[in-house]
Amino acid sequence: MSKLFRFATNLVLMSLVLGCASSAQPKPQWVTAPDTDIPGLATFTWADTAGGSPLTILDTQVRNALRAELLKKGYAESSDAPDFVVTYETDIFETAKKSNPVSIGIGMGSWGSNVGGSVGTSVGVGGDKAPRLQHRLTIHALDPESDRELWIGNTTTFEVPADASVVEQAVAGVMAGFPDKRN
Repeated sequence: MSKLFRFATNLVLMSLVLGCASSAQPKPQWVTAPDTDIPGLATFTWADTAGGSPLTILDTQVRNALRAELLKKGYAESSDAPDFVVTYETDIFETAKKSNPVSIGIGMGSWGSNVGGSVGTSVGVGGDKAPRLQHRLTIHALDPESDRELWIGNTTTFEVPADASVVEQAVAGVMAGFPDKRN
């Protein structure tokens, strides 16, 4: 009986370890070009979208979130000789829903006067990996005179469709690496 109890305990511990082991989402990343003094800049504008595709709901959400983050950091929006140009892109890609294919169950019960216990395992087969659409956001700050990239940041993924609060969180995560304006 003690071997069965030890075996069941080990199975419970293994299932807890397997259940808690999940791949962490990648964190936002950013890079500043060498010899760039972003805090010394004051004004920004948007990359020219004339002749491009119309602004989607997602584009509007990203722009509003980006504008709010830049204003919070002390930068001012200006179309007259801005210090840097902001542009961004969203990539849509499909991922498979990840799930643990192994499940372990432990049970006890009685029927009549007999008492029993059992340990069972199963392996999931197919049908559990429904594809999901996700976005990846990349933000650029460009020098308008030299058309050189000053800063780039990208974010973790977020699911499609995304409401404004999800987009705001994604933009805030990326913009955490964009320095505040120096006063």
